[in-house]
Amino acid sequence: MAHASVPSRGPGWIESILALLPARLVLAGVFGLAAYFKLSDPQSFAFAIKAFEIFDPTEQAHAVKLLAFAVPWTEAIIAVLLVLGLWSRAAAALLTLLLVGFTGGLLSLIWRKIETECACFGSLEFGCTGPVGLCHIARNMGLILLGLLVTWRGGGRLALDRRGDADPSGVDSEDDDA
Repeated sequence: MAHASVPSRGPGWIESILALLPARLVLAGVFGLAAYFKLSDPQSFAFAIKAFEIFDPTEQAHAVKLLAFAVPWTEAIIAVLLVLGLWSRAAAALLTLLLVGFTGGLLSLIWRKIETECACFGSLEFGCTGPVGLCHIARNMGLILLGLLVTWRGGGRLALDRRGDADPSGVDSEDDDA
């Protein structure tokens, strides 16, 4: 008796190795590095937040302090989760939301014609140099696409959150490459 084909329960090995693992590691590396620089010099990050002129520095100084503390720790925790592949979809979704917010801030700078440095990665200019411009928007859009991929497809077969995903039918789908 022939076995019926078992539908795939998620990403196959090829997708996991060629797309999802690299996406997770790129996002983790970029945001782990960003968190490191922000945590190394929180005052500079607070000044960078003030330079965006979104918050009134006298009436909303608490918001600047909160962001200067919360953003880098959130980025660091998300980076660790993505490296491990633990809660991959939730981590990528939260990171994508952060990126959308960051991109909105960058767009507001361009719209209001405020020339300032991004300071997203401290003194390191990751992919873009000079004042905030379209290069920064394009960089963020690329990162958003990676975040959406991991949010949609999950961490892949090389993620810890796949550890408990055994096929309930008992049929191993090892040859599932897509």
